[in-house]
Amino acid sequence: MPYVQITWVAGRNAGQKRKIATRVTDLLIVVGNAKRENNQVTFVDLHYAEGGVTVADQKRAP
Repeated sequence: MPYVQITWVAGRNAGQKRKIATRVTDLLIVVGNAKRENNQVTFVDLHYAEGGVTVADQKRAP
């Protein structure tokens, strides 16, 4: 059962995550010969600070 975890700075919307999950799943099916129903894609949205300033407050693009 393929399990993919994507860890990134928070900021993507549900539509973006949906598209990424679909494309990652499709790739695992084609290249990895995995069954669609066995694929899992998890998103971990990080919220953190550098130098005491949150990344969101630094206004970085995700």
